[in-house]
Amino acid sequence: MTQSNPVKRVKKKKEFNPINVIAPLVVLAIIYVGLEIFLRVFNVSEYVMPTPTHIIQGTIKSFHIILPDFLFTLKIICIGFCIAIPAGILLAALFSQFDLLVKAMQPVVIWLVITPMITLIPLMTLWLGTDPNLRVIIVIIQATPIICLNTLNGFTHVEREKLELARSVGATKLQTFLSITFMNAMPQVFTGIKLGCIFSTIGAVSADFVSRGRGLGDRIIKFMKYSNFEESYGCIILIALIGIGLYTIVSMIEKRVVLWKK
Repeated sequence: MTQSNPVKRVKKKKEFNPINVIAPLVVLAIIYVGLEIFLRVFNVSEYVMPTPTHIIQGTIKSFHIILPDFLFTLKIICIGFCIAIPAGILLAALFSQFDLLVKAMQPVVIWLVITPMITLIPLMTLWLGTDPNLRVIIVIIQATPIICLNTLNGFTHVEREKLELARSVGATKLQTFLSITFMNAMPQVFTGIKLGCIFSTIGAVSADFVSRGRGLGDRIIKFMKYSNFEESYGCIILIALIGIGLYTIVSMIEKRVVLWKK
């Protein structure tokens, strides 16, 4: 009689579970139908809130107008986010090597995290100019501090026993950092990256609203100006989809990398 391998049995349980996809879709369907019924039954004005069906129809109808702004905002978010990830991790790695630097820089990083970037964009536009592509800098400044803060928290909260064990076997400072400190901080690193993709989206759209000219934020203002409310809500949904898409990609990578969280 052959015995089944318990390790294989555990692995099978970790495979794709359809409920993880079905459950959010069911919730979205309930929200969609609930909003549709509520807005129609109570005869809510389109100026206040269009029905989900009208939002989808208006967005599809005007998508050829929205697409260039969608692609521009997506480009700004992705470039800024991809630069912010290594920048935040490298800054956290540098700060973590010196206790005095951690104490000195942590308030500055926290200040950058909690300060709404939309309040600084007019000044940055004055300093950097009105080139729409420079909005990448705003995204970097918005996303880097939150990635740095979470990563730094992981780097500075490593079990002392692990560090002492590394020293006892003759590991260098670099080997200790890469093998123990960095690997121990991976969950916090990915938490920072997931927050970073949200902050990147907020930063890019905030820049669109203030600087104008291009982007989904600017397109929302233009649609609102001409009372195209369905398209305005459609742009908001597209912005949310960008953030959700980035968050999902990072979460999928985290599951592949941080295997011990399972």
